[in-house]
Amino acid sequence: MRKPATTTSRHTHAIISTNAKLTGWTATADRSDDSNTYDLALTRDDWRIVVGFNGHDAFAAAVQYPGQASPAGVLPLGLLSIYLRGNREQMSAFRLGQRVVCGDKAGIVTDIVPVDDKIVRLVVSYDDGSTGEPYTTLVHAEAEVAA
Repeated sequence: MRKPATTTSRHTHAIISTNAKLTGWTATADRSDDSNTYDLALTRDDWRIVVGFNGHDAFAAAVQYPGQASPAGVLPLGLLSIYLRGNREQMSAFRLGQRVVCGDKAGIVTDIVPVDDKIVRLVVSYDDGSTGEPYTTLVHAEAEVAA
């Protein structure tokens, strides 16, 4: 008789904290009481991701971008590994609300999106009313261009 297939969650505390440590994040668990629910705070540079756990399995995550005082929104668990592996230098180069220049257009950073371990895109709301998603390597802080 065959054993039933078992599924293992990719979002367990052990897997997430190990992946975080391997990619330069610091992991700190916050168990405030005796319940089975707790948070795991992951920090790297000015980034912070808080993952909520019920037992060993994650059920939610929130991302706090550089320069923000609190988490900006929910991070789907399926994207968590992309954020953990995201290019450290590119992820830390810009802040939400920062004025930037890309080519001949200037605007404000409204989101920072790691694509994989090498590429990070910004979402920029340009002064002309359009929105773009340039790679961080094509964008400069407005103060750098003015200097």
